[in-house]
Formats: sequence, C-alpha cells, structure tokens
Amino acid sequence: MINTFLKKLIWISIIGILLVSVLPNIFSDYWLIDIFSNFKVQYLFISILLLIISVLLLEKKVSALVLLIISILWNGYYIAPYYFSSNVVGSDSDSFWKISSINLLSSNSETDLVKNYIRKEDPDVLVLLEFTPGWERDLIPIIESYPYKKLVTRTDNFGIALLSKFEMTSSIDYFDLNNKPSIVGDLKIKNQRFSIVATHPIPPINQTTFTNRNKQLTNIINKRHTFSDNLVIVGDFNTSSFSNHFDSLIRDDLKDSRMGFGILPTWPAGYKILQTTLDHCLVSKNLKIIDRSTGENIGSDHLPVNIVIGVN
Repeated sequence: MINTFLKKLIWISIIGILLVSVLPNIFSDYWLIDIFSNFKVQYLFISILLLIISVLLLEKKVSALVLLIISILWNGYYIAPYYFSSNVVGSDSDSFWKISSINLLSSNSETDLVKNYIRKEDPDVLVLLEFTPGWERDLIPIIESYPYKKLVTRTDNFGIALLSKFEMTSSIDYFDLNNKPSIVGDLKIKNQRFSIVATHPIPPINQTTFTNRNKQLTNIINKRHTFSDNLVIVGDFNTSSFSNHFDSLIRDDLKDSRMGFGILPTWPAGYKILQTTLDHCLVSKNLKIIDRSTGENIGSDHLPVNIVIGVN
C-alpha cells in the first residue's frame, strides 16, 4: 500500500500535466500561459509515464487514466502530423536548392565550428541571426563567397543577414512594428522567382514583447500578396509549432516545411530533454520539400536548420 503523500503527489502531477497540456491552447492570449504550449513532446512522455505509474500504484485508477488519456491524446494531436503527414516528396524534381538558417548566438565564441558547418552544408541561401559586428568580421571568408547579400549588423541580438548564390535583390523591412529588422529577398532560381523573408521576432518575456512577437509574424503573413507565389519565411520565430499563434500563420497557401520530417527541435541546443521548435521555415504549398534537417551543436543555444526545396 503506497502512502498518502505519494498518492497526492501522483494526483497533483496528473492534474498538473493535464492543465499545462490543455490551457495554453485555450487561453493563448496571455504570454506566460502561451509559453507552456512549447513543450508538448515532454508533456506526452510525462503523461505516458504517469499512466504506467497510475496503473501500477493507484487503487482508484479510472479517473486518473481518463485524465491521462485526455492529456496523451491532446498532445499527440499536435505532434502526430509532423510524423505522418503525406507532405514529404521524393527527390524527383528537375533541380533543387538548399537554404540554411543559423541563429549564431551573439555571445558564441565557437567561430570555427560555425565556419566549418557552413562550409560542410554549403547552402545556396544562408540566413544568419544574431549577426553582430564581431560575427561579420569572423565570417568574412564565408560572406565573400556569396555574390548577393544583405547584412544588418547590430550589437544586440537582432542583427540579421541574408546571403545568396542566386541573383537577388533585397531590402530591410520592419513590418510596421518596431526596430527589429527583417530582410526580404527577391531571388531568381532556375528561371523562377522566389521571395524569402528572413525574420527574428523578439522573445516573449512579458505581455508587451509577446504582443510584438505575434504582430511581427502576423504582419508578415498579412503582406503575403506583395511577395512571389514561391514564398519562404525563415528564421527564429521565438514560438513553437504547438502555439495557437504559430498555427494562425499556417493559412491560405502556406505550410510548415517540417511536416512529414518530424518535430526536429532546435532550442535549447545543449539540453535535448527540453528541446522544442523555435526555428521555422514556412513555404508556399506549391513548393516541394525534398529534405529538412537540423544540424549539430555549433556553440549556439539553437541548432541550425536546413531545408532542400525542389524546383520544377
């Protein structure tokens, strides 16, 4: 017979995991509640563990099992499509190109790891976030290898760079909000036009920054008509795939490039058990995603993201 304290602890855990699973998708307009939406993979595993514990240890287990099954199904609903989507296509396109997005981390000192990684991946289009004057100096050989580029260096965490091997015109856009720059690139790839928006909204550390993050992403989507039919929106969105605010971006002709390739979490890079999906790439639905992957730890708190896109 297990003691009363342990029973109470199990029940508190069951109710707690249900609340953090469900509430962020019901009351998503408050920043602190929304943050809990980021960890549905962890909630799923904890719910399964509690289910096993309840079966083994609780006497009146029916109520516990019902609550845990709700939690498992709720979290599974958000996770399963990333593994079972039919969105994945083969590599039968006439040609393809690769884009890599890297949150460098402004304080990252592992410059050789970053340079070696970029050389190894050799992306056709490269997005760099937290791009500081120091990073600009350290990456001069990389930057010079790309004939087309737009660099916005800053001493805070919101510098950004877009580099391309393809013909590109580019501009800085603040999307009617604040002083956090995004870069919009117009590319010509295999006689097709592509628009790329590289962006890095502010992290939601209070209600004001939460609102600004959501507005920046929404304002980009609201300008969809100004971009090419072939659109790629890429960067550190500072929200996970499981937030209602991320879900609101997947509308009309946009899709999450991650679908069918798995969760592919990127942050925090050094703590796998806590990782979630803050780095994203949305693409127009007409684009074929040949491959999507995350790279190794290169000293940043984010893992790099690589997307291979087919061109017909």
